[in-house]
Amino acid sequence: MEKRHLVRKRITLFFLWIVLMGASIASHASNNSDTTSASAVVDSIKYWKFAGQTALHFNQMSLNNWSSGGESSLAGKGSAKVHLSYDKDNVNFDSKLNMMFGLIGLEESGLQKTDDKIDFSSNYSLKAFKDWSYSTFLNLKTQFAEGYKYPNDSTVISDFFAPGYIKLSLGMKYKPSDELLILLSPASGKFTFVCNQELANIGSFGVKPAVVDDSTGMILEEGKNYKAEFGINVVFSIEKEVVKNITAESKLNLYNNYLDDNLPNRWNIDLDWESNITFAVNKHIETDLYIHMIYDHETKISQYEMVDGEKVKVGEGPRLQFKESFGLGLAFKF
Repeated sequence: MEKRHLVRKRITLFFLWIVLMGASIASHASNNSDTTSASAVVDSIKYWKFAGQTALHFNQMSLNNWSSGGESSLAGKGSAKVHLSYDKDNVNFDSKLNMMFGLIGLEESGLQKTDDKIDFSSNYSLKAFKDWSYSTFLNLKTQFAEGYKYPNDSTVISDFFAPGYIKLSLGMKYKPSDELLILLSPASGKFTFVCNQELANIGSFGVKPAVVDDSTGMILEEGKNYKAEFGINVVFSIEKEVVKNITAESKLNLYNNYLDDNLPNRWNIDLDWESNITFAVNKHIETDLYIHMIYDHETKISQYEMVDGEKVKVGEGPRLQFKESFGLGLAFKF
């Protein structure tokens, strides 16, 4: 119960943060009236840029005597993006925080989680020549709340920092414009954390599982809570206004582990690809198409088949994970 309270607290704070950010836009607009003081502030921090956006998207469906079946539902998703950058002479610093949380309420199945993401990245670079820079790159990814194997809401399959991924990379950055960014790192450390001990004990997300006594089933040694890798990391990122009021963002992250204990796995490439297309209806109303694909050979996905009318597990292994969402909502930029 205490753990669930902490999860609810994280989610509440997240949505409170969204509301406060949206409200700050009004006060920011009122402050623009003092042009003299605003000009002085802009001049003093001209090398820094700060921008962000909060959004709330909704989707509703109602069914009554619908012959094809289905459930009435109400879904909502909150998101927040913050971007801070510094650019002076040959030095560049760039940080982004991207958070998202979504829920769907089904008439019969109850409340379920649809989106959950905390993604922080920071990049420091020193110009080398033309559009190339020496670069360090830090990326952290995790989630707010527990994830369940729906429709079974008692089996936890993920949690806060279970998994949590941290990457620290050294290499080169290619940035010919504000729209395109390529990071090439032949020396990149990747750390996978599984802080939920039950998930660590079964070896979730590639960590070493617990040592179990075959005769008694008792755990002799707890599963590891982390796994360290070293390899190559390549990141492609683009953000562009395709036509007026339509903005496309896409980020492809590729990782290969040089030192995998299983030699054949050293040829595997983990993929994490997110794309977002935003259609602005007006200043505060937008539609949003979000697509996310993941392939990680350390993440095992159960495979099922119907046998005599029952769903039976027939295998487990890495598979392409795919998520797509489309919604209409309110957005506030600052």
